[in-house]
Amino acid sequence: MKNNKENSLRWQRQAEYDLNQGIKLLADGNFSYASFFAEQAAQKILKAFLIFKGRRFITIHSVGELLKEAAALDNKFSPLINKGKKLDRHYLISRYPDALPEPAIPAESYTKDEAEEAVEIAKQIFKITKKLIS
Repeated sequence: MKNNKENSLRWQRQAEYDLNQGIKLLADGNFSYASFFAEQAAQKILKAFLIFKGRRFITIHSVGELLKEAAALDNKFSPLINKGKKLDRHYLISRYPDALPEPAIPAESYTKDEAEEAVEIAKQIFKITKKLIS
């Protein structure tokens, strides 16, 4: 089994990939998936932090809840909890038509502003997390 640092860096690499995909999708005008990948990047970088701190078997899929867990270990995360809750909306709504009222679909409902906000929140979470892991 890998040590906490190695496993954490593995999660961090995937989180960075997801964030970069979100940035590319935003630039391409694919706002629903840019928002989803921002949410996924934030989830994974927070899991990287929790793994680094010794946590195993993290089954939480809420960025807001992951931020609460991280804030219990380092209060630098506390100001981001409400922003993380905004990202939680993108976990399902960004991908599934039945998560929206008919006849809307995510691909036609998301705006550039929403996607930009999601990517920006993910970047803020990354900035703090990467400093604490390295």
